[in-house]
Amino acid sequence: MKRIPLPVILFSTALSIVTLGDSLIYVILPSYYTQIGFVPIQVGILLSANRWVRLGTNHLAEYCFRRYPSDLWVIFAFFTGSLVAVAYGLSNLFVVFLAARILWGVSFSFLRQAGVMTAVTSGTVAHVGERMGYFRGINAGLRTIGVFMGGLCHDVFGFTATLVGLGILSLSGVPLGYLSQRKIKRMPKPPTAESPRQGDIGVICCGFALGLVGPGMIITTLGLVLKTQVGPSLEIVGYTMGVATLTGFILGLRWFIDGAGSPVLGFAADRIGRQRSLRFLFPFNAVALIVLSLLKTPALLVLLIFAFFIGSSALMTLLSAQAGQSGSRSVASYATAMDFGMSIGPLIAWGIAQFSLPMGLIFFSGGLIYGIASIIALKTFAKPTGQGSC
Repeated sequence: MKRIPLPVILFSTALSIVTLGDSLIYVILPSYYTQIGFVPIQVGILLSANRWVRLGTNHLAEYCFRRYPSDLWVIFAFFTGSLVAVAYGLSNLFVVFLAARILWGVSFSFLRQAGVMTAVTSGTVAHVGERMGYFRGINAGLRTIGVFMGGLCHDVFGFTATLVGLGILSLSGVPLGYLSQRKIKRMPKPPTAESPRQGDIGVICCGFALGLVGPGMIITTLGLVLKTQVGPSLEIVGYTMGVATLTGFILGLRWFIDGAGSPVLGFAADRIGRQRSLRFLFPFNAVALIVLSLLKTPALLVLLIFAFFIGSSALMTLLSAQAGQSGSRSVASYATAMDFGMSIGPLIAWGIAQFSLPMGLIFFSGGLIYGIASIIALKTFAKPTGQGSC
């Protein structure tokens, strides 16, 4: 495995800090929304609002970076992203939460565009999967600790203190993000894509399915599913753990999987063949979700969720690398497709909760969607262009 480029280290570290506020909303809100005074459909709207905004701002971010290249775009995105967590903590009004989610959507469009292109342009094409794995891995690894500690702090210190403190901490990401872009100026131009451009449509469709099921449906309802399965708290070795702490722990392990697994999976896929890996991972996740919908035992439920997270982590790494190799506009199109899926996902999942339908329907529907994506992936990545190709 190659040495990690410094721009990737700096940017992914900064991103992990500033996204903690957004991550904790997924940990806390599903089990805390009644205390704030929200109803399930409002939670679904909030958890999808930032994704709807990004449908318009992803290409705006790509245009700004391409037409008016400046480090100020990165500074703007990191600074406004820090303000979002503070807004969450200082108000319990739905309109304030909604405005904060919209602002986060704008900020993240710029952060993701800069981050993916930083990983792609900081080395050779042959190791793009590995670099993308490091980019996602460092970000996820640091958030593993942050999300678990954030869930614990919420149970101990309360909602307001946790979110406001996190917003102040997030400001430290501004200088790190700026330094990462100063270094990237000395990096080579974006590499030319190895794979044919007609495969971009397939990548976009697969990105839509990836966003719809994982971040859109599964993660946004995880706290609610756990609360349904184990109640507001459970006993573990004589210690009472709140459901927010448990949700934070599980999502923290999800980011730990991203952190520890993404570089290894990216490294392996570069050598096995990224197309071959993509053809396997979509049906793997489809089967995992369908089986998951049939399980009732919490312990087995958690274990299979972890298996799903592993497959999702690899898919996001490889699809991001594929889009990045095709250029910045392909990154924006892929990101928009994934955001579209993530926008619809919470509304579907929380709509199921709103109408008191079985929670297993969320997983079963996700399995069917991944089944369709498996067919698309088989056609899109049916003919590898060579070792390590996308």
